[in-house]
Amino acid sequence: MISPWCAKPKSLSVLFAATFLQFLTTPITSTTAEVTTTLTTINYSDGDHSLQGFLALPKTTLLPAPAVVLILPDWDGVNDYEKTRAVQIASELGYAAFAADIYGTELHNVMELSEKMRLSTLYRNDESLFLSRIQAAIDLMKDRSRDEDYIGPIGIIGYCLGGTGVLVYALSGATDADALVSLHGGLLDFEVGPAVIPKLLVLSGGEDDTATTITNLELTLDSVDAIWEITRYSGIQHGFTVFENPAYDAWADARSWSSMSSFLTEAFGIEQYDSGEPAESRTNAIEYEDVDGTSLRGYLSVPDRNTLAHDTERLVRAVIIIPDWDGVNEYEKLRATMLSDAGYIAFAADIYGADLQEDLTFDQMVAQSTYYRSNSTLYHQRMQMAIQTLRSNVVEDDEFGLDGRIAIIGYCFGGTGVVQYAFSGATDVAVAVAFHGGLTDLPPAAPTIHARVVVLSGGIDDAHGNQTELEEELDRGGGGGAAAAGWEITRYAGVNHGFTNWGGLGYNLRADARSWDEMMSIFEDMKQSPDPTSTPSIFEDMKQSPDPTSTPTSKSPKKKSKKVKKAGPEKSAKKSLKQKNAKNKSLN
Repeated sequence: MISPWCAKPKSLSVLFAATFLQFLTTPITSTTAEVTTTLTTINYSDGDHSLQGFLALPKTTLLPAPAVVLILPDWDGVNDYEKTRAVQIASELGYAAFAADIYGTELHNVMELSEKMRLSTLYRNDESLFLSRIQAAIDLMKDRSRDEDYIGPIGIIGYCLGGTGVLVYALSGATDADALVSLHGGLLDFEVGPAVIPKLLVLSGGEDDTATTITNLELTLDSVDAIWEITRYSGIQHGFTVFENPAYDAWADARSWSSMSSFLTEAFGIEQYDSGEPAESRTNAIEYEDVDGTSLRGYLSVPDRNTLAHDTERLVRAVIIIPDWDGVNEYEKLRATMLSDAGYIAFAADIYGADLQEDLTFDQMVAQSTYYRSNSTLYHQRMQMAIQTLRSNVVEDDEFGLDGRIAIIGYCFGGTGVVQYAFSGATDVAVAVAFHGGLTDLPPAAPTIHARVVVLSGGIDDAHGNQTELEEELDRGGGGGAAAAGWEITRYAGVNHGFTNWGGLGYNLRADARSWDEMMSIFEDMKQSPDPTSTPSIFEDMKQSPDPTSTPTSKSPKKKSKKVKKAGPEKSAKKSLKQKNAKNKSLN
């Protein structure tokens, strides 16, 4: 059964679009200080069935647009919501955007629940008909590309029923699109065709689809060699992008928009992925000691004042890096350098001890990582000591003051550690980010998890463990609902353990760049919240207009990306870590 959360109100306040339009005449022009977007009604057909869609183009000086994005509507037909998203895509992303029609010209704003149920069920049950409607829109856009309003690749995004349509299209084996994005799409027992060619992004609410359903979708997509990425948002219900509905969630809407935007730029060939590996590390060694007398040595990288993250509302200003199983060494120093280059104070922590940092044998790595994983109290103590050391070595002034704004991130063994730290109920970190962490046999979560937990894992990495069990434990940390500060879990198709380790056998450039961008966008999106247990929102200062025809204001956070805006083949990852044993890293 399709959720009534898909239903949309009669009036919309637009959080993202440059302006909200009354779509009463054609063409319509939306003008702001930066963007002029034109929306044009287009009549077309699928056989004898009359259809009507709406094309938004970016400002004239940017034409031809580098790509076109088709928007498949949700279960009440193509109406103001889809038109608004089309304007948003054209004005903010610079693509041509076409709000496609599925039901027909006379069914653009279906209000009756029974009629929405009838129509959506019809198209869900008749995949051939659904595909025919989608193909009609694609063919129209291909034909109109000759007018030179846009060139190049095609993307298809869909909301609710439209998200289902995106998955139907993907699994049909169709090849006309280059990128596909499904937002809270209903998941079915899809018919499976040949290999999936377009890249696919699925964005799902944690309270919408079950983890088991998502796992089954992964298996289905793997069976046809799809290049997929799936992100889950905690505590989020169906229809989370639908403005002003009870299910609407500004955080999940912003996070999914950010993820989709960067996904499309790469899929369209506008940007290419880059490893971001610095030519050399830039850190200072910090000697410190644990309460048990163990000598430790970490590495601090501080940005210059021109690149320091100055946003006073930002929740994260400093980052603790927990190393993987071969100890803290050049790899973690380089990651610390990357963070300081982006404006964050970074500290690569020591877990094993100052004498166990370089050239560990395989047996030493197994022994040390096993010892700390089985002794969560000591592991927690070492991470806490790193936080205290960072605080004591940072000047507490207006520019460098931390004021509790610390993130903790970890790779492999370190990824396990940061999730354990969050599970402990620690209150001294704002967010914990695990890159390909071993997430099996974790200790039970505390009654309240205060840190937002972000898990970034390979789709074929057994160390990720059981997705259902992980989500259930995270939710238990929220008192039976979503964890107090929330969680996000992203997995990448065909990616194994150790995918961020440059030069390692498991290294994957796509997953490395996407996961880094995911983390950086989390850091920049999180703002101070009056209630430390509530979900931070980047929209605290947004004011919804009582008049839906007026232009609301919005802040669009700018991300620091590991991508370079240059077309062409992917760069090979550099193998500059001579001290790293690539084989050992791939085994971690």
